[in-house]
Amino acid sequence: MLFAIFVVVFFSAQGVLTAPSRRKAAGQLYRAGHKIKLSRRSLHQAPPNMQHNNTSLFRSKEIMEELKIVEVKYQNAAKLILDAGKNPTLPSGCTGLSTFSDEFLPSPNPSLTTPSEPSEITESIEDIFEPVLRGSKTAIQPLKDFAANGIDLLYYGGISFGTPAQELTVDIDTGSADLWVPVNCPRCANNQFRPERSSTYTNENKRFQISYGSGDASGTLARDTVTVGSATVSRQAFGAVNRLSHEWNMYPNDGLIGLAFSSISTSRQPTFFENLIMQKSVAAPLFSVHLARQQATGSEVCFGCVDQSKTTGSITWVPVTSRTYWTIAMSGFAVGEKTTEVEDVVAAIDTGTTLIYLPNEVAIDFYDQIPGSQSLEDRFGSAAFYSYPCDSNVDVGFVFNGKVFHINSADFNLGRVEENSSDCVGGVLRMTGGFPNNLAIIGDEFLKSWYSVYDYSGTARVGFAPSVNNKSR
Repeated sequence: MLFAIFVVVFFSAQGVLTAPSRRKAAGQLYRAGHKIKLSRRSLHQAPPNMQHNNTSLFRSKEIMEELKIVEVKYQNAAKLILDAGKNPTLPSGCTGLSTFSDEFLPSPNPSLTTPSEPSEITESIEDIFEPVLRGSKTAIQPLKDFAANGIDLLYYGGISFGTPAQELTVDIDTGSADLWVPVNCPRCANNQFRPERSSTYTNENKRFQISYGSGDASGTLARDTVTVGSATVSRQAFGAVNRLSHEWNMYPNDGLIGLAFSSISTSRQPTFFENLIMQKSVAAPLFSVHLARQQATGSEVCFGCVDQSKTTGSITWVPVTSRTYWTIAMSGFAVGEKTTEVEDVVAAIDTGTTLIYLPNEVAIDFYDQIPGSQSLEDRFGSAAFYSYPCDSNVDVGFVFNGKVFHINSADFNLGRVEENSSDCVGGVLRMTGGFPNNLAIIGDEFLKSWYSVYDYSGTARVGFAPSVNNKSR
């Protein structure tokens, strides 16, 4: 997701670590990365049904903007994850969160987080989530899909602030951990929160600042009652942004809600969902996300629950490597019938990013496996872009915990390079320069094929189940 993607800017000066080589990165930065030996037997997951390819012309403007944003958003990721490895505690406001989350059902099964065989990490939704599928202490947040040029750019949903409630909208971002909305912002075109109309609003008089691709946003830290569906948190911390770059006015959402771990937040305050867990307002310490494809409505976030109607199969669990971003170990990628192993790469599962971004060497290896692919650096002025033959209907996927998760070819195809061209632009982008070369960003391009579950239980884990998007039509 484009302008909804941002990176935390710390008030104390922080140096950016130079990323090590891909082969050594996990031990030096993430400490939890691991290597999985791949085999045909362990890669037995069928791809989703393929949809029609995108035959429209690729428009680079929005994607070029996202590329800049992703580079800024994750430029401090190496240090954030390394610091979490040294001191894995969440902010002081989250005292007891880890132990409290373990009181919920379903409790984590050790065999699921350290499986001897990949098949052991797959469970039916009914078996493990029957008590919390949907019901008491759960909340559904419907999302809208903002699409342009055949690409799903942004998913955003309603949220209310204050007493009485004022309705706003926020982008859903599992790649960050701060909540913010415009407040008394003279150059903001979208809806704003009016604090003078709320009897429960307080201003903390502490600076709040975020930065993203081509601009920044700033204001103060505030608190008020925040509600999503039937879930409410009193005195939720959020950024009251009064200065915002004009690019935000191009998009329909008013603000953003971060759903990563608060260990990476600017405010150093518990996130909205962490507060729900600590006050025992959700049936389980998890939320799940369904992202529809090219549909204005139908997407949703399910807080404290799993919506079985959005899936067509079992959940496969992957352990989280760091309670910062929702990072999981990526052990390979698949192109057609061939699977290629990679070493020491971690992937951030990010609903706030539109496409998929791979480290430099991994991306080169990826496109080397697609016959007819070629770099588009000369055309777009960026090494990030590659083309491939439009009629190849290429089947690609990524390996997590020994299983291949394929993505729909319609999401991989970003459109033709030019009018009447037989080549299309691939939805996997190559990250170069100072970007950490052991970090992959897995965005909505992947998540439209896989219903995703984000579970705080134990050391935390991410679950994937086949999405209803891939049913035959």
